[in-house]
Amino acid sequence: MKLKNILFTAALAILLICGVYASYLMGTSAPTYDGTATNVVALYEDPASYDNSTADGAASIIVNENLDKTAAENVVFSVVFNFRGYDTLGESFILIAAITGSLVILRKVGKKEEHAEGKEEE
Repeated sequence: MKLKNILFTAALAILLICGVYASYLMGTSAPTYDGTATNVVALYEDPASYDNSTADGAASIIVNENLDKTAAENVVFSVVFNFRGYDTLGESFILIAAITGSLVILRKVGKKEEHAEGKEEE
């Protein structure tokens, strides 16, 4: 039992150290896009005629093809609910399944259940 507690504590410490290190690396890295050239008000008011020639990479594709692929004029709404909706729903189901599985595996068996299992074996 003592070895189990030591292993649990060591695994938890390793995860904590990795998380802190990853957070530090993300905090000190340069931003990929600072957004200074984006006029959010103009994009919101009239997305069809917004000049997005400065957009690059995935931002360019999302802004240019948003109205063609979705019925939403708001780009943020279309990304969250049209493009990422099923992904978020799938992540929620996976999280619920993981929590349920963990509870089933780690549950403590009470004295009544142990006694009932012992009678069934006889």
